[in-house]
Amino acid sequence: MNRTFVRVVFAAIAGLVICARPDAQAPANQWYGLQANPKNVDPPKVFTGTFQIALPKNWHMAPGHQGTIFSIVEDTKRWETGGVITLEHMQLQERFETPLIAGLSDQELTATAGAVELKTVRDRELSGKEFAVSLLARNPRIVFLVHYVRPGISGTDDHVVQYSIPIGLVMYRLICIAPVATFAKYQPLFAHVAASFQPVKAGS
Repeated sequence: MNRTFVRVVFAAIAGLVICARPDAQAPANQWYGLQANPKNVDPPKVFTGTFQIALPKNWHMAPGHQGTIFSIVEDTKRWETGGVITLEHMQLQERFETPLIAGLSDQELTATAGAVELKTVRDRELSGKEFAVSLLARNPRIVFLVHYVRPGISGTDDHVVQYSIPIGLVMYRLICIAPVATFAKYQPLFAHVAASFQPVKAGS
């Protein structure tokens, strides 16, 4: 999987294979950006000595699975669904940031590496719908956004937002989930959490 990701990206670049057309997106600052004085977010915390991230206050850690660094869940009333944030990581065999990647336009980068991330999500989320991918940032780090809708455990739909962030030999995937009906309430929070993610040392 890890070796395949980079090779598929380079193959797509070589032929400029357009695997997915980026749909129209909301302005990047709605999906990715720090709030001025967030009252519902704790100060950034360093994890594993390699990166820091600011997480919501009064949410609790939940058990994860292989490839998961952490999962944090909103405290809600009994049987009520709320927000969930999970950070996964995948080791890459080759560095993602190369002169070839740097030379691509935003559209070309989205149509190659972004499309590979989109396909990875589609293959995993067979019951999902309304998939879209976009490039949110390139400096100081590349950030892809993949978002879609899927059935939730409560019987209603969830809106899933995945921030894919390649850094050195690691692909981080920050996955934020909230019910479709209340997603607008969570969007600024998810945007802040994603924008707060940064390595504490080069190559982390």
